[in-house]
Amino acid sequence: MRANRPSRPEPVCFLKPARHRTVFRLVLPILMAAVLLGGCRTEKSSDAPTIIGTPPATAYLGVEYAYNFGAYGGDRILDYSLTNAPAWLGLEDTSNKARQGIILRGVPGVTGGGRGEADLGAHDNINLTTTDGGRVGVEAFDIDVQENTVSIDAPDYTEGETGAAVEGAGEGEICVLPEMSGTGRHEVTYDLYNEDGSASGDTASRVLETRPVLVTVRLAEPSVLATRLAFELESDFDPADCDGGADGQACEFSTENLQLVQLGKDVVLAGNRNGSGTRERLPQPDYVEVIDDTSGVLTVPPGITECFIRLEVVDDPFPEPTEHFRLALTEVREGLVSLGSDGDGLGEALSISDNAPTVNFQSLEGHAASALNEGATGRFQAVLDRGDAPASQAYSVRLFNDPDVAEAGAADFEFRVPDPEAPETFVAGTDLTFPANEDTAYFEVAAVDDSAAPPASEDPAGDGPDNGDEFLSVTVDASYQNGRAFYAAAGTPLTLWLNELTSPLLVGDAAAGSVPSDLVVGDNGRVFVASSLQDDASGDYYATLDIYDRFGGSAPEQTLTVATGSTVAPEPRLAFAQRVIEAGSEKRIRRSLVMAFRTDGAVPGATSRGGLDQAVYLYRRDADEPGYTEVWHRQDGTGGDETPLAIRLNTSDQIFLAGETTGAWPGQSRRGGVDVFVQRIDTVTNNGVEAPETAWTHQQGSGAADGLAGLGVDNLTTTLVGTTLGQIGNQTPLGGRDLFLSRVTGAGSDDATTSQVGTARGDTANAADIDDTFAWLVGDGAFGYSQHIDESEYVAELVAGADGRSGTGYVLTYELDGTFDSALTLNDGDDLSDERWSAAAGFDGDLVIGGHSSGAFVEGSGGGLILARVGREEQVVIEDNEDDPDSPIEHRFGRLLERGRDQYPSLGTGARLERLAVYENAEITALVSRNAGGRIYEVLLFNGDGEWLNPP
Repeated sequence: MRANRPSRPEPVCFLKPARHRTVFRLVLPILMAAVLLGGCRTEKSSDAPTIIGTPPATAYLGVEYAYNFGAYGGDRILDYSLTNAPAWLGLEDTSNKARQGIILRGVPGVTGGGRGEADLGAHDNINLTTTDGGRVGVEAFDIDVQENTVSIDAPDYTEGETGAAVEGAGEGEICVLPEMSGTGRHEVTYDLYNEDGSASGDTASRVLETRPVLVTVRLAEPSVLATRLAFELESDFDPADCDGGADGQACEFSTENLQLVQLGKDVVLAGNRNGSGTRERLPQPDYVEVIDDTSGVLTVPPGITECFIRLEVVDDPFPEPTEHFRLALTEVREGLVSLGSDGDGLGEALSISDNAPTVNFQSLEGHAASALNEGATGRFQAVLDRGDAPASQAYSVRLFNDPDVAEAGAADFEFRVPDPEAPETFVAGTDLTFPANEDTAYFEVAAVDDSAAPPASEDPAGDGPDNGDEFLSVTVDASYQNGRAFYAAAGTPLTLWLNELTSPLLVGDAAAGSVPSDLVVGDNGRVFVASSLQDDASGDYYATLDIYDRFGGSAPEQTLTVATGSTVAPEPRLAFAQRVIEAGSEKRIRRSLVMAFRTDGAVPGATSRGGLDQAVYLYRRDADEPGYTEVWHRQDGTGGDETPLAIRLNTSDQIFLAGETTGAWPGQSRRGGVDVFVQRIDTVTNNGVEAPETAWTHQQGSGAADGLAGLGVDNLTTTLVGTTLGQIGNQTPLGGRDLFLSRVTGAGSDDATTSQVGTARGDTANAADIDDTFAWLVGDGAFGYSQHIDESEYVAELVAGADGRSGTGYVLTYELDGTFDSALTLNDGDDLSDERWSAAAGFDGDLVIGGHSSGAFVEGSGGGLILARVGREEQVVIEDNEDDPDSPIEHRFGRLLERGRDQYPSLGTGARLERLAVYENAEITALVSRNAGGRIYEVLLFNGDGEWLNPP
């Protein structure tokens, strides 16, 4: 609590004038005399003398304490006295004896004999007494005298950045700000290292710029005394703390020292070359005395609560991690303040972030993840982010595969860099240079093909199938670069997977009756392919599930076959999930695989409900079990036609199955035409036997034909995306075919919300991918879409374009509550070929979509299979703020952008993309059909740049 500044109110007397002027003139002298003698009292008070007010219960050492008591009552001028009070506290003498009240004042530790810290503590039952000579009034109170504590405050610092100014500096209780404009200069001497990191014995010196930054020192209360505080910069850096080596980098940049400031090199109180030249750089304020590079004395004048210690951060050319040090107040040399609870000192942890240029490692298309075949050589790029560094300065990096992250080792690859004598030729090496005014450098990775004599971990006949593909984590060799000038620091690494499926994987042949309909990628890169297989003799269908390891091979490692009893192709769908479970005291990996399909017959042990039923099979592989085994299966339906189209598994292994129906599920109502449904199926255990149980079902429709395009699951919340030709619930049809997004939570239908969206045109959605924030819808038609931002309401609007000369594709994004986000049209440059899009999958924060084109989707290419990669970024639209013109309003919107497109004419114009899956956000796994005498189905792999990894 601040000391109280007393006011001195004077008594005010009001004299009521007489009704008659003559009488008033006669009595005026008598009335004036009464006022002077009685202090405005015209009659005897009936009140005893009374003290008004409660003084502060806390006082601070060295800080003025004051309180202005009021009083009333008594028959004459009141006298005051103080008893049982500490020596430092007294009553202020006043010359106005007629004033009712008294001021209590003192400075603990200073007045009353200057007892210092002896005045600390509680003082109870202090009595202030007043009397009119006959009657007495008493006010008792307590005061606890506490330390006036000191605190330290500082932001995190960054090399090359000047500290922020402090508002109000030089006013009131705040010291004048130290000089903060310009830069300082400081000369440092540093060791030079040999190639192996040992000290060469030579040193170099540089005069470097410094940037001023602030540490704020605060007193809890303004002291009446000057306060002098000794301070020091401290660091735990120890040059003798080495990592095995006897000198050099092993010591200066050891594990213990790497993130610690070197005082005198990284930060100083005052640059040792500030006085050189024609002017003094960064002069110190009068209240700071600098003793050496790391220590000084701060003087806080009386009445001030906030002063500053200015440091200088050295802007050096070395790449460094964030480094840490402390500022400690070590001693109170003058004044009555306390450093911490025990008074032994006070410290503040400080840090300095580096501003060295950073390098990001990328694919040639700018992606941070990619894939490369074993035995192949790929070219990649290192992109320098100079920050504030001048373009005229050259920088270097040493390439490195981080063993703490990567699974590939030195035997699996080789770095290659441009030959200094012939830059177009790449030779084995790890050193890259960014010349002046150049920010991109190229390097190659040659992946070793060890398939002829693979190690056990990569042997298809050994442990290979139960180990995933290896990968590199390409970054900088920080242990080499530490302490070497003009090396760039690590930015984003490149994750580079080494693919071992290097030729097309044949998974189906229509002529043989095998037609795949879905695929997923699961444990250790296994590819699961679900197919309809027709028996030539009976004409009935089987649903097959072929499991291929990451090497491919000529045959699956396991095949699961179900007799569907159906004369209609079952067209099975798949879902895979992997999680860790507890089995007793152990934890083990559980892999779950779900297959769902349609049937007009009956699977083993089931009965047909009529029409097309749906059948669901759950398979599982725990820990080191050799293969997948069935847990349970079931068949159910509505009596109408059910077509399961999408399956998801959540982290609890609950199954979410969505599709279309012409009937009504139990507890649901059919709207007419084709409805959309989703249900949650749990696995329950009764008497040790696991079985399926439907937790809930949600069915919706418009009375017309509705279609499902995608299913998303976020724990227990389900999102359905599709199209409708009618009106869903109380939504408003927009015209033609609309889009819808439905969110189902809790127990299903009772907790569902639907948004019917789109335009007045015929909107389509062939596929969709739903993440935690957005639904990505993919379609095609005679026209495209664009985003329009209405700057009157600042909302994004979906706008349909005019019909083009050919079919075009598009991607739309919606927030999960149905709010439109953005749109992107994908068309060939000349608008001459028809693009049809059939599949989509989320890929490393982007969306990969696939389909086919009748012409040159990529300029100069022929018709056939196409892929495109679409990303999303944020754009800001500024609105003028009429209420505060200096603070414009920012509105944030999404914006879709095309990151790349590819076309594969060698597959033929009849190639079609059936399904897409993703492996480790580095490989696109595609189920592709093409004409090869008959219709065959293959699994093809592409990296994120669209490079085909397993061509014939």
